[in-house]
Amino acid sequence: MLGLGLNYAAYEAEVHRGSLMAVPKGQTEAALSLGLSRPQAFWYVLLPQSLRIALPAVTNDFVALLKDSSLVSVITVVELTKRMTIMSVELGSWLVPSLVCAGFYFLMSYPLARCARRLEVRLGSISSGSQALR
Repeated sequence: MLGLGLNYAAYEAEVHRGSLMAVPKGQTEAALSLGLSRPQAFWYVLLPQSLRIALPAVTNDFVALLKDSSLVSVITVVELTKRMTIMSVELGSWLVPSLVCAGFYFLMSYPLARCARRLEVRLGSISSGSQALR
């Protein structure tokens, strides 16, 4: 679990670094010219914009992490894919247990993906609404 956590921590660090780099330099300059300190400019101006940029990649990583967690099943408990293998041997068929396993993974990841999409649309409408006010 530590290896999986460190691996995804590195991916997330790069996602957030890239999203911070994607915020236009003028945003920092504008915040500083308004009298904000560097920490205030980061917290109130840069971070909210970078989180909007990073949201799709972060969502994708969380869904992938959910799926990749089956790789760590050998550490503690028998996990879904292991149970599917056992059922396949007992039934003598791989089709039904594999479809059930895929269905469970779909039921776990689809709501997360839908929720993230709804959040992206909501943040997109907030972002476009604030641009229309300028």
